[in-house]
Amino acid sequence: MNDIICIPTGPFQVSTWILKLCKNFVIVIDPAACRFTHDEQKISSYLKNNNLKPVLFLLTHGHFDHIAGTGILKDLYPDIPLAVHEKDYFMCGQNASSAQNYSLDYFGLNEETSFLNNLPDPDVKITAQTNLAELMKTDNTELKHSLEEWKIIHTPGHTEGSICIYNEAKKVLFSGDTVFYHSYGRTDLPGGSEQKIAESLRKIYSTIPAETKIFPGHGEAGFELAENL
Repeated sequence: MNDIICIPTGPFQVSTWILKLCKNFVIVIDPAACRFTHDEQKISSYLKNNNLKPVLFLLTHGHFDHIAGTGILKDLYPDIPLAVHEKDYFMCGQNASSAQNYSLDYFGLNEETSFLNNLPDPDVKITAQTNLAELMKTDNTELKHSLEEWKIIHTPGHTEGSICIYNEAKKVLFSGDTVFYHSYGRTDLPGGSEQKIAESLRKIYSTIPAETKIFPGHGEAGFELAENL
């Protein structure tokens, strides 16, 4: 899809998604590019080279590999809000390195701890299922309409604050680390729950049309939800 661009970035090659809205406005989902992986300019260069204007930095959850690039982008775009679900807020920003010591140790990435220091605290705590227009206020009618098409679905299980971003009209779901191709997100890290992710998956598979295209946080993307049934 021409309005969805994937830029693999950061630890574990997270699928950082650039979602084009109207005109040159975009949302950046899961900015992971960072100095630790020497790709810190990958997202910002793409935005600049394509004359794209970010209006929101949106995290599908708070794991270190998905938030590592937030500092780089907020330095360049300090007025653009960074949003995460309230239950993953503690994993981001100033608390990121201490909150994620266990996960970093688990993956043998203790040397990355310093790269999580002094990350920006999110500006917006997502507290309920809502549309993106309600996360950020804008007087631009066209932009507001584009944002209203995208809805937040709280899908705990991979983490307590995991979310998916859904557009019913376009039949597109950004699933973070909740839904993968023929798989789903791990639940063995702090905040993970096999019971909760099972409930989240039941909600997705029972309420989202089977022909919806899925764009996860890692791996194969653009497959139909039906392929997982």
